[in-house]
Amino acid sequence: MRNVFFTIGLTLILYFSIGLPKAGAEIIEGDTTTDEIEHNWEISSTNYEIIHVDTHEYTYWKNFLRETRTCDVFHKIKTVVYYCDIHGHTKSESHLVEVIHSEKHA
Repeated sequence: MRNVFFTIGLTLILYFSIGLPKAGAEIIEGDTTTDEIEHNWEISSTNYEIIHVDTHEYTYWKNFLRETRTCDVFHKIKTVVYYCDIHGHTKSESHLVEVIHSEKHA
């Protein structure tokens, strides 16, 4: 049950991170004397993380006998952190890079 909530949460994070602006100059409204302020987004750090998300069983044939094994599923996630040195703001983007199965099966 915990894996279901984790998968739903991860899906929501990835869904909302797609709408974030890309790196580069961005104009925002501010409370300063000028109405438009440009952000200078630069990549601050990049992090890769492998997270266990699911476990499932699969069957295969060995010496004419049907056997069962357990396969662990992992997600490799890339997180990029951007920093604006003008305003001191940060933002991050997370992307699913790869789905990894611990066992090779069809």
